[in-house]
Amino acid sequence: MGNEVNTTAMAGVSGENQVISLMNRLETGNGSEARLNAATELGNLGEPAASAIIEKMEAENPSLGGEIKSYMLLALLETGDKRAENIISEYLGKEEASNAAVADGVQSKGEVPEDIMLAIQAKDKAMRESLARSMTSEYGNDTDLLEEALKAEEQNSTLYTSFVLSNFEFESENETEILLQALKSEKGYVRVSAAMALGQKKEKAATDPLLKMLAQDYPLAGHSAVMALGEMGDERAVNTLMNELKNNGKDYIRSSTAIALGKLEAEEAVPYLIERLRDTRASVRSNSALVLGKIGDETAVEPLKNILESGKDAEGRRKDSLNTGVDVRKSTVLALGGIGGTEATQTLIGVINDEGEIPDVRVAATIALGNIGSPEAVNVLKKTYENQNMNMNVRNGALIALGKTENQEAAEFFIEKIGDKDFGVSAREALINMGETAVEPLIENLKTEDQKIKDETALILIEIGDPRAVEPLIEAYQ
Repeated sequence: MGNEVNTTAMAGVSGENQVISLMNRLETGNGSEARLNAATELGNLGEPAASAIIEKMEAENPSLGGEIKSYMLLALLETGDKRAENIISEYLGKEEASNAAVADGVQSKGEVPEDIMLAIQAKDKAMRESLARSMTSEYGNDTDLLEEALKAEEQNSTLYTSFVLSNFEFESENETEILLQALKSEKGYVRVSAAMALGQKKEKAATDPLLKMLAQDYPLAGHSAVMALGEMGDERAVNTLMNELKNNGKDYIRSSTAIALGKLEAEEAVPYLIERLRDTRASVRSNSALVLGKIGDETAVEPLKNILESGKDAEGRRKDSLNTGVDVRKSTVLALGGIGGTEATQTLIGVINDEGEIPDVRVAATIALGNIGSPEAVNVLKKTYENQNMNMNVRNGALIALGKTENQEAAEFFIEKIGDKDFGVSAREALINMGETAVEPLIENLKTEDQKIKDETALILIEIGDPRAVEPLIEAYQ
Protein backbone atom coordinates (compact mmCIF):
# COMPACT_ATOMS: atom_id res chain seq x y z
CA MET A 1 0.00 0.00 0.00
CA GLY A 2 2.83 2.39 0.92
CA ASN A 3 4.59 1.73 -2.37
CA GLU A 4 1.40 2.41 -4.32
CA VAL A 5 0.89 5.72 -2.54
CA ASN A 6 4.50 6.70 -3.16
CA THR A 7 4.25 5.77 -6.85
CA THR A 8 1.07 7.81 -7.22
CA ALA A 9 2.65 10.78 -5.52
CA MET A 10 5.73 10.54 -7.73
CA ALA A 11 3.55 10.27 -10.81
CA GLY A 12 1.74 13.44 -9.74
CA VAL A 13 4.97 15.33 -9.30
CA SER A 14 6.27 14.02 -12.60
CA GLY A 15 3.05 15.04 -14.34
CA GLU A 16 3.20 18.54 -12.85
CA ASN A 17 6.81 18.95 -13.97
CA GLN A 18 5.88 17.72 -17.41
CA VAL A 19 3.13 20.35 -17.69
CA ILE A 20 5.54 23.09 -16.58
CA SER A 21 8.18 21.91 -19.03
CA LEU A 22 5.72 21.83 -21.93
CA MET A 23 4.32 25.26 -21.03
CA ASN A 24 7.85 26.65 -21.11
CA ARG A 25 8.46 24.98 -24.49
CA LEU A 26 5.23 26.46 -25.81
CA GLU A 27 6.22 29.97 -24.70
CA THR A 28 9.87 29.88 -25.73
CA GLY A 29 9.77 27.38 -28.59
CA ASN A 30 11.74 28.28 -31.68
CA GLY A 31 9.18 28.42 -34.49
CA SER A 32 5.60 27.30 -35.02
CA GLU A 33 6.50 23.61 -35.39
CA ALA A 34 8.00 23.44 -31.87
CA ARG A 35 5.03 25.28 -30.36
CA LEU A 36 2.54 23.11 -32.20
CA ASN A 37 4.22 19.95 -30.86
CA ALA A 38 4.23 21.35 -27.32
CA ALA A 39 0.52 22.21 -27.62
CA THR A 40 -0.29 18.68 -28.81
CA GLU A 41 1.64 17.08 -25.94
CA LEU A 42 -0.09 19.36 -23.44
CA GLY A 43 -3.43 18.34 -24.91
CA ASN A 44 -2.58 14.68 -24.29
CA LEU A 45 -2.11 15.39 -20.54
CA GLY A 46 -5.78 16.29 -20.10
CA GLU A 47 -7.14 18.03 -17.00
CA PRO A 48 -3.81 18.92 -15.28
CA ALA A 49 -2.67 20.72 -18.42
CA ALA A 50 -6.06 22.43 -18.83
CA SER A 51 -5.91 23.81 -15.27
CA ALA A 52 -2.38 25.11 -15.79
CA ILE A 53 -3.31 26.78 -19.08
CA ILE A 54 -6.39 28.43 -17.62
CA GLU A 55 -4.43 29.68 -14.61
CA LYS A 56 -1.73 31.09 -16.88
CA MET A 57 -4.20 32.90 -19.12
CA GLU A 58 -6.26 34.29 -16.23
CA ALA A 59 -3.09 35.79 -14.74
CA GLU A 60 -3.15 38.29 -17.67
CA ASN A 61 0.63 38.23 -18.02
CA PRO A 62 1.49 41.19 -20.30
CA SER A 63 4.46 39.29 -21.74
CA LEU A 64 2.10 36.59 -23.03
CA GLY A 65 1.73 37.52 -26.70
CA GLY A 66 -1.30 36.82 -28.87
CA GLU A 67 0.44 34.06 -30.82
CA ILE A 68 1.38 32.16 -27.63
CA LYS A 69 -2.19 32.52 -26.35
CA SER A 70 -3.42 30.97 -29.59
CA TYR A 71 -1.25 27.90 -29.04
CA MET A 72 -2.40 27.69 -25.42
CA LEU A 73 -6.02 27.77 -26.51
CA LEU A 74 -5.31 25.03 -29.04
CA ALA A 75 -3.74 22.92 -26.27
CA LEU A 76 -6.79 23.61 -24.10
CA LEU A 77 -9.06 22.40 -26.90
CA GLU A 78 -7.03 19.23 -27.26
CA THR A 79 -7.35 18.43 -23.54
CA GLY A 80 -11.10 18.03 -24.09
CA ASP A 81 -11.72 19.91 -20.83
CA LYS A 82 -15.29 21.22 -20.42
CA ARG A 83 -14.01 24.63 -19.34
CA ALA A 84 -12.55 25.19 -22.81
CA GLU A 85 -15.79 26.47 -24.33
CA ASN A 86 -16.20 29.39 -21.92
CA ILE A 87 -12.52 30.33 -22.06
CA ILE A 88 -12.39 30.28 -25.87
CA SER A 89 -15.74 32.06 -26.19
CA GLU A 90 -14.51 34.85 -23.92
CA TYR A 91 -11.19 35.13 -25.76
CA LEU A 92 -12.73 35.27 -29.24
CA GLY A 93 -15.20 37.90 -28.04
CA LYS A 94 -12.29 40.09 -26.93
CA GLU A 95 -10.47 39.54 -30.21
CA GLU A 96 -13.55 40.56 -32.22
CA ALA A 97 -13.88 43.78 -30.19
CA SER A 98 -10.17 44.50 -30.64
CA ASN A 99 -10.33 43.90 -34.40
CA ALA A 100 -13.38 46.15 -34.70
CA ALA A 101 -11.57 48.94 -32.82
CA VAL A 102 -8.60 48.70 -35.19
CA ALA A 103 -10.89 48.63 -38.24
CA ASP A 104 -12.57 51.88 -37.12
CA GLY A 105 -9.40 53.78 -37.94
CA VAL A 106 -8.67 52.06 -41.25
CA GLN A 107 -9.96 52.72 -44.73
CA SER A 108 -12.58 50.10 -45.53
CA LYS A 109 -11.87 47.65 -48.32
CA GLY A 110 -13.86 48.39 -51.43
CA GLU A 111 -13.42 52.18 -51.08
CA VAL A 112 -9.96 53.44 -52.02
CA PRO A 113 -7.37 50.64 -52.33
CA GLU A 114 -4.57 50.88 -49.79
CA ASP A 115 -1.97 50.67 -52.55
CA ILE A 116 -3.27 53.86 -54.16
CA MET A 117 -3.32 55.66 -50.82
CA LEU A 118 0.26 54.58 -50.11
CA ALA A 119 1.37 55.68 -53.58
CA ILE A 120 -0.24 59.11 -53.09
CA GLN A 121 1.44 59.43 -49.68
CA ALA A 122 4.78 58.62 -51.30
CA LYS A 123 4.16 61.31 -53.95
CA ASP A 124 3.22 63.78 -51.23
CA LYS A 125 6.43 63.08 -49.33
CA ALA A 126 8.53 63.40 -52.49
CA MET A 127 7.00 66.82 -53.18
CA ARG A 128 7.75 68.01 -49.64
CA GLU A 129 11.36 66.81 -49.99
CA SER A 130 11.62 68.67 -53.29
CA LEU A 131 10.37 71.85 -51.59
CA ALA A 132 12.93 71.32 -48.81
CA ARG A 133 15.76 71.11 -51.37
CA SER A 134 14.53 74.31 -52.99
CA MET A 135 14.59 76.02 -49.59
CA THR A 136 18.25 75.02 -49.16
CA SER A 137 19.11 76.27 -52.61
CA GLU A 138 17.47 79.65 -52.04
CA TYR A 139 18.09 80.37 -48.35
CA GLY A 140 21.03 78.19 -47.26
CA ASN A 141 21.22 77.27 -43.57
CA ASP A 142 18.51 79.73 -42.52
CA THR A 143 15.81 77.13 -43.19
CA ASP A 144 17.32 73.99 -41.60
CA LEU A 145 14.42 73.53 -39.15
CA LEU A 146 11.85 74.13 -41.88
CA GLU A 147 13.54 71.53 -44.09
CA GLU A 148 13.51 69.07 -41.19
CA ALA A 149 9.76 69.62 -40.79
CA LEU A 150 9.13 69.15 -44.52
CA LYS A 151 11.08 65.87 -44.60
CA ALA A 152 9.42 64.41 -41.50
CA GLU A 153 7.59 61.12 -42.09
CA GLU A 154 4.69 62.12 -39.85
CA GLN A 155 3.45 65.62 -40.54
CA ASN A 156 2.06 67.91 -37.83
CA SER A 157 1.87 71.62 -37.24
CA THR A 158 4.28 71.78 -34.28
CA LEU A 159 7.63 71.97 -36.11
CA TYR A 160 6.29 74.43 -38.67
CA THR A 161 4.77 76.63 -35.96
CA SER A 162 7.99 76.62 -33.92
CA PHE A 163 9.90 77.77 -36.98
CA VAL A 164 7.42 80.62 -37.55
CA LEU A 165 7.59 81.74 -33.92
CA SER A 166 11.39 81.85 -33.98
CA ASN A 167 11.53 83.84 -37.23
CA PHE A 168 8.57 86.19 -37.00
CA GLU A 169 7.73 89.11 -34.71
CA PHE A 170 4.15 88.87 -33.50
CA GLU A 171 1.79 90.68 -31.19
CA SER A 172 -1.05 88.22 -30.67
CA GLU A 173 -0.94 85.32 -28.18
CA ASN A 174 -3.28 83.20 -30.30
CA GLU A 175 -1.30 80.64 -32.31
CA THR A 176 -3.70 80.57 -35.28
CA GLU A 177 -3.77 84.38 -35.49
CA ILE A 178 0.04 84.44 -35.45
CA LEU A 179 0.19 81.94 -38.32
CA LEU A 180 -2.36 83.91 -40.35
CA GLN A 181 -0.31 87.09 -39.80
CA ALA A 182 2.85 85.20 -40.79
CA LEU A 183 1.37 84.55 -44.26
CA LYS A 184 2.13 88.26 -44.85
CA SER A 185 5.71 88.09 -43.58
CA GLU A 186 8.42 89.73 -45.67
CA LYS A 187 10.42 86.47 -45.45
CA GLY A 188 9.34 83.91 -48.01
CA TYR A 189 10.39 80.95 -45.90
CA VAL A 190 8.22 82.18 -43.00
CA ARG A 191 5.22 82.33 -45.34
CA VAL A 192 5.96 78.77 -46.51
CA SER A 193 6.19 77.47 -42.95
CA ALA A 194 3.01 79.27 -41.89
CA ALA A 195 1.13 77.81 -44.86
CA MET A 196 2.26 74.28 -44.01
CA ALA A 197 1.34 74.74 -40.33
CA LEU A 198 -2.16 76.02 -41.16
CA GLY A 199 -2.69 73.15 -43.57
CA GLN A 200 -1.83 70.59 -40.91
CA LYS A 201 -4.13 72.38 -38.43
CA LYS A 202 -6.91 72.27 -41.09
CA GLU A 203 -7.61 75.90 -40.32
CA LYS A 204 -10.26 76.91 -42.86
CA ALA A 205 -9.88 80.58 -41.97
CA ALA A 206 -6.65 80.31 -43.95
CA THR A 207 -8.35 79.24 -47.21
CA ASP A 208 -8.72 82.71 -48.75
CA PRO A 209 -5.21 83.93 -47.75
CA LEU A 210 -3.72 80.70 -49.16
CA LEU A 211 -5.63 81.06 -52.42
CA LYS A 212 -4.25 84.60 -52.65
CA MET A 213 -0.75 83.28 -51.95
CA LEU A 214 -1.14 80.72 -54.73
CA ALA A 215 -2.20 83.43 -57.19
CA GLN A 216 0.27 86.18 -56.25
CA ASP A 217 3.27 84.81 -54.32
CA TYR A 218 6.50 83.39 -55.72
CA PRO A 219 6.42 79.74 -56.91
CA LEU A 220 7.83 78.04 -53.79
CA ALA A 221 5.26 79.77 -51.59
CA GLY A 222 2.57 78.85 -54.11
CA HIS A 223 3.73 75.23 -53.91
CA SER A 224 3.31 75.22 -50.11
CA ALA A 225 -0.11 76.89 -50.48
CA VAL A 226 -1.30 74.08 -52.79
CA MET A 227 -0.17 71.38 -50.36
CA ALA A 228 -1.81 73.22 -47.44
CA LEU A 229 -5.10 73.61 -49.33
CA GLY A 230 -5.14 69.88 -50.04
CA GLU A 231 -4.76 69.11 -46.34
CA MET A 232 -7.49 71.50 -45.18
CA GLY A 233 -10.38 69.90 -47.05
CA ASP A 234 -12.14 73.14 -47.93
CA GLU A 235 -14.19 72.75 -51.14
CA ARG A 236 -13.88 76.47 -51.84
CA ALA A 237 -10.36 75.76 -53.11
CA VAL A 238 -11.45 73.31 -55.83
CA ASN A 239 -12.14 75.76 -58.67
CA THR A 240 -8.83 77.57 -58.20
CA LEU A 241 -6.92 74.30 -57.98
CA MET A 242 -8.53 73.02 -61.18
CA ASN A 243 -7.50 76.24 -62.93
CA GLU A 244 -3.91 75.84 -61.68
CA LEU A 245 -3.85 72.22 -62.84
CA LYS A 246 -4.89 73.36 -66.30
CA ASN A 247 -2.80 76.51 -66.68
CA ASN A 248 0.12 76.75 -64.25
CA GLY A 249 3.48 76.76 -66.04
CA LYS A 250 5.38 75.03 -63.21
CA ASP A 251 5.22 71.26 -63.40
CA TYR A 252 5.69 70.84 -59.63
CA ILE A 253 2.66 73.08 -59.04
CA ARG A 254 0.60 70.97 -61.47
CA SER A 255 1.82 67.77 -59.78
CA SER A 256 0.95 68.98 -56.28
CA THR A 257 -2.37 70.39 -57.48
CA ALA A 258 -3.40 66.97 -58.81
CA ILE A 259 -2.65 65.40 -55.41
CA ALA A 260 -4.47 68.21 -53.58
CA LEU A 261 -7.59 67.66 -55.70
CA GLY A 262 -7.38 63.96 -54.87
CA LYS A 263 -7.31 64.72 -51.15
CA LEU A 264 -10.34 66.96 -51.63
CA GLU A 265 -12.08 64.10 -53.50
CA ALA A 266 -13.09 66.61 -56.16
CA GLU A 267 -15.08 64.58 -58.70
CA GLU A 268 -15.62 67.69 -60.81
CA ALA A 269 -11.86 67.69 -61.45
CA VAL A 270 -11.99 64.41 -63.43
CA PRO A 271 -11.95 66.08 -66.90
CA TYR A 272 -8.98 68.24 -65.86
CA LEU A 273 -7.11 65.21 -64.51
CA ILE A 274 -7.82 63.24 -67.69
CA GLU A 275 -6.43 66.15 -69.71
CA ARG A 276 -3.23 66.05 -67.57
CA LEU A 277 -2.68 62.43 -68.60
CA ARG A 278 -1.17 64.07 -71.71
CA ASP A 279 0.97 66.54 -69.74
CA THR A 280 4.49 67.31 -70.95
CA ARG A 281 5.93 66.00 -67.65
CA ALA A 282 5.75 62.35 -66.59
CA SER A 283 5.35 63.25 -62.89
CA VAL A 284 2.12 65.16 -63.63
CA ARG A 285 0.76 62.22 -65.67
CA SER A 286 1.62 59.79 -62.88
CA ASN A 287 0.00 61.89 -60.12
CA SER A 288 -3.11 62.53 -62.21
CA ALA A 289 -3.50 58.81 -62.91
CA LEU A 290 -3.31 57.92 -59.20
CA VAL A 291 -5.90 60.56 -58.30
CA LEU A 292 -8.24 59.29 -61.02
CA GLY A 293 -7.91 55.83 -59.45
CA LYS A 294 -8.72 57.29 -56.04
CA ILE A 295 -11.82 59.07 -57.34
CA GLY A 296 -12.87 55.95 -59.26
CA ASP A 297 -14.64 57.52 -62.24
CA GLU A 298 -15.10 55.01 -65.11
CA THR A 299 -14.71 57.73 -67.76
CA ALA A 300 -10.98 57.60 -67.01
CA VAL A 301 -10.58 53.94 -68.06
CA GLU A 302 -10.11 54.57 -71.79
CA PRO A 303 -7.55 57.39 -71.34
CA LEU A 304 -5.65 55.21 -68.85
CA LYS A 305 -5.64 52.32 -71.34
CA ASN A 306 -4.22 54.73 -73.94
CA ILE A 307 -1.26 55.45 -71.65
CA LEU A 308 -0.40 51.75 -71.54
CA GLU A 309 -0.85 51.29 -75.28
CA SER A 310 1.03 54.43 -76.36
CA GLY A 311 4.04 53.50 -74.23
CA LYS A 312 4.55 50.15 -75.97
CA ASP A 313 6.63 49.42 -79.04
CA ALA A 314 4.69 49.61 -82.29
CA GLU A 315 6.57 48.79 -85.46
CA GLY A 316 9.90 49.55 -83.82
CA ARG A 317 8.93 52.81 -82.13
CA ARG A 318 6.75 54.16 -79.33
CA LYS A 319 3.89 56.58 -79.89
CA ASP A 320 4.62 58.44 -76.63
CA SER A 321 7.99 58.09 -74.88
CA LEU A 322 6.74 59.73 -71.64
CA ASN A 323 4.42 56.77 -71.14
CA THR A 324 7.25 54.24 -71.19
CA GLY A 325 8.48 55.06 -67.67
CA VAL A 326 7.83 52.62 -64.85
CA ASP A 327 6.33 55.29 -62.55
CA VAL A 328 3.68 56.40 -65.05
CA ARG A 329 2.80 52.82 -65.98
CA LYS A 330 2.60 51.59 -62.37
CA SER A 331 0.36 54.53 -61.42
CA THR A 332 -1.84 53.75 -64.41
CA VAL A 333 -2.39 50.09 -63.56
CA LEU A 334 -3.05 50.95 -59.90
CA ALA A 335 -5.61 53.52 -61.07
CA LEU A 336 -7.37 50.89 -63.19
CA GLY A 337 -7.55 48.66 -60.12
CA GLY A 338 -9.12 51.50 -58.15
CA ILE A 339 -11.77 52.10 -60.81
CA GLY A 340 -12.54 48.42 -61.52
CA GLY A 341 -15.08 47.05 -63.96
CA THR A 342 -14.86 44.63 -66.88
CA GLU A 343 -12.75 46.82 -69.17
CA ALA A 344 -10.20 47.62 -66.46
CA THR A 345 -10.04 43.93 -65.49
CA GLN A 346 -9.32 42.79 -69.05
CA THR A 347 -6.64 45.46 -69.47
CA LEU A 348 -4.89 44.38 -66.28
CA ILE A 349 -5.00 40.71 -67.30
CA GLY A 350 -3.32 41.72 -70.55
CA VAL A 351 -0.56 43.56 -68.65
CA ILE A 352 0.08 40.56 -66.36
CA ASN A 353 0.42 38.20 -69.32
CA ASP A 354 2.56 40.55 -71.43
CA GLU A 355 6.12 39.25 -71.22
CA GLY A 356 7.35 42.41 -72.94
CA GLU A 357 5.99 44.61 -70.13
CA ILE A 358 8.24 45.96 -67.35
CA PRO A 359 8.20 43.34 -64.54
CA ASP A 360 7.43 45.92 -61.82
CA VAL A 361 4.43 47.07 -63.84
CA ARG A 362 3.19 43.48 -64.18
CA VAL A 363 3.54 43.06 -60.41
CA ALA A 364 1.56 46.27 -59.85
CA ALA A 365 -1.10 44.90 -62.22
CA THR A 366 -1.51 41.79 -60.03
CA ILE A 367 -2.05 44.03 -57.00
CA ALA A 368 -4.54 46.15 -58.95
CA LEU A 369 -6.42 43.03 -60.04
CA GLY A 370 -6.55 41.91 -56.43
CA ASN A 371 -8.11 45.25 -55.50
CA ILE A 372 -10.88 44.57 -58.01
CA GLY A 373 -11.36 41.17 -56.36
CA SER A 374 -14.02 39.83 -58.73
CA PRO A 375 -14.33 36.04 -59.30
CA GLU A 376 -12.63 36.50 -62.68
CA ALA A 377 -9.79 38.46 -61.07
CA VAL A 378 -9.31 35.81 -58.38
CA ASN A 379 -9.25 33.04 -60.98
CA VAL A 380 -6.58 34.84 -63.05
CA LEU A 381 -4.46 35.49 -59.95
CA LYS A 382 -4.64 31.81 -58.96
CA LYS A 383 -3.56 30.73 -62.44
CA THR A 384 -0.79 33.32 -62.44
CA TYR A 385 0.63 32.04 -59.19
CA GLU A 386 0.41 28.40 -60.26
CA ASN A 387 2.06 29.06 -63.64
CA GLN A 388 5.61 27.77 -63.17
CA ASN A 389 6.75 29.54 -66.35
CA MET A 390 5.62 32.95 -65.12
CA ASN A 391 8.13 35.53 -63.84
CA MET A 392 8.70 34.75 -60.12
CA ASN A 393 8.09 38.35 -58.98
CA VAL A 394 4.80 38.39 -60.87
CA ARG A 395 3.81 35.08 -59.25
CA ASN A 396 4.60 36.47 -55.81
CA GLY A 397 2.62 39.60 -56.61
CA ALA A 398 -0.36 37.43 -57.53
CA LEU A 399 -0.02 35.64 -54.22
CA ILE A 400 0.00 38.87 -52.21
CA ALA A 401 -2.95 40.18 -54.23
CA LEU A 402 -4.98 37.04 -53.52
CA GLY A 403 -4.45 37.58 -49.81
CA LYS A 404 -6.00 41.04 -50.03
CA THR A 405 -9.22 39.97 -51.74
CA GLU A 406 -12.54 39.61 -49.95
CA ASN A 407 -13.32 36.42 -51.79
CA GLN A 408 -14.05 32.95 -50.39
CA GLU A 409 -12.54 31.29 -53.45
CA ALA A 410 -9.26 32.95 -52.59
CA ALA A 411 -9.65 31.78 -48.98
CA GLU A 412 -10.20 28.21 -50.18
CA PHE A 413 -7.07 28.50 -52.32
CA PHE A 414 -4.99 29.44 -49.27
CA ILE A 415 -6.59 26.73 -47.13
CA GLU A 416 -5.43 24.13 -49.65
CA LYS A 417 -1.88 25.42 -49.13
CA ILE A 418 -1.82 25.36 -45.30
CA GLY A 419 0.17 22.13 -45.23
CA ASP A 420 2.55 23.15 -48.01
CA LYS A 421 6.18 23.06 -46.84
CA ASP A 422 7.22 26.19 -48.73
CA PHE A 423 3.94 28.05 -48.77
CA GLY A 424 2.25 27.19 -45.45
CA VAL A 425 3.47 30.22 -43.48
CA SER A 426 2.37 32.67 -46.21
CA ALA A 427 -1.01 30.91 -46.51
CA ARG A 428 -1.56 31.19 -42.76
CA GLU A 429 -0.74 34.93 -42.74
CA ALA A 430 -2.98 35.55 -45.74
CA LEU A 431 -5.96 33.80 -44.12
CA ILE A 432 -5.53 35.75 -40.88
CA ASN A 433 -5.41 39.01 -42.86
CA MET A 434 -8.55 38.03 -44.79
CA GLY A 435 -10.42 37.85 -41.49
CA GLU A 436 -14.14 37.10 -41.55
CA THR A 437 -14.08 36.25 -45.27
CA ALA A 438 -12.02 33.15 -44.43
CA VAL A 439 -14.03 32.02 -41.38
CA GLU A 440 -16.64 29.79 -43.05
CA PRO A 441 -14.17 27.92 -45.30
CA LEU A 442 -11.86 27.45 -42.30
CA ILE A 443 -14.71 26.07 -40.18
CA GLU A 444 -15.44 23.58 -42.94
CA ASN A 445 -11.77 22.62 -42.98
CA LEU A 446 -11.93 21.57 -39.31
CA LYS A 447 -13.55 18.36 -40.58
CA THR A 448 -10.25 17.20 -42.09
CA GLU A 449 -8.83 13.90 -40.86
CA ASP A 450 -5.30 15.30 -40.99
CA GLN A 451 -4.63 16.25 -37.36
CA LYS A 452 -1.86 18.71 -38.12
CA ILE A 453 -3.95 20.54 -40.71
CA LYS A 454 -6.85 20.63 -38.27
CA ASP A 455 -4.60 22.14 -35.60
CA GLU A 456 -3.28 24.76 -38.00
CA THR A 457 -6.83 25.58 -39.06
CA ALA A 458 -7.90 25.95 -35.41
CA LEU A 459 -4.97 28.29 -34.73
CA ILE A 460 -5.93 30.51 -37.65
CA LEU A 461 -9.56 30.69 -36.49
CA ILE A 462 -8.44 31.59 -32.97
CA GLU A 463 -6.19 34.37 -34.31
CA ILE A 464 -8.97 35.76 -36.52
CA GLY A 465 -11.11 35.88 -33.39
CA ASP A 466 -14.58 35.41 -34.89
CA PRO A 467 -17.14 34.08 -32.33
CA ARG A 468 -18.76 31.94 -35.05
CA ALA A 469 -15.81 29.58 -34.65
CA VAL A 470 -16.43 28.72 -30.97
CA GLU A 471 -18.91 25.85 -31.37
CA PRO A 472 -17.20 24.30 -34.42
CA LEU A 473 -13.88 24.37 -32.55
CA ILE A 474 -15.34 22.65 -29.50
CA GLU A 475 -17.09 20.03 -31.67
CA ALA A 476 -13.90 19.38 -33.65
CA TYR A 477 -11.96 18.51 -30.50
CA GLN A 478 -14.59 16.66 -28.45
